[in-house]
Amino acid sequence: MTSELLTAELDDTVGDITKIFAEHHIHHILVVEGSRILGVVSDRDILRATSPYANTVGEDARDSSTLRKKAHQIMTRRVVTVCTTDTAVEAAAIMLENRFNCLPVLSHAGAVVGILTKTDLLKCFLEQIAPVQA
Repeated sequence: MTSELLTAELDDTVGDITKIFAEHHIHHILVVEGSRILGVVSDRDILRATSPYANTVGEDARDSSTLRKKAHQIMTRRVVTVCTTDTAVEAAAIMLENRFNCLPVLSHAGAVVGILTKTDLLKCFLEQIAPVQA
């Protein structure tokens, strides 16, 4: 799990989120209010929401307006989460069943404490199969 979270707020723009994705090489961002999760925005959500001409020479006003959409307009609201006590196998099963690429991780109190991605799970499983030699 990644516990150093980059998050967005409901009114953050698609343009701002796109910059975060590019600068930090991430594909998902949690939309939060305080420590409460409200949604998830993925790079696929961004692709669906923006014009392919945005930020290009061929951009017009309609194209650039897509970058001003807000996180709450494009985020996935049906958020499935896991708890810090859930196992990697349980999380993997949820991801496979729902075809998710990430799961927010919550504490028992319901606060967001991290995000678990398929890459995190692959690393975990590889360490189980072939532990790193010291």
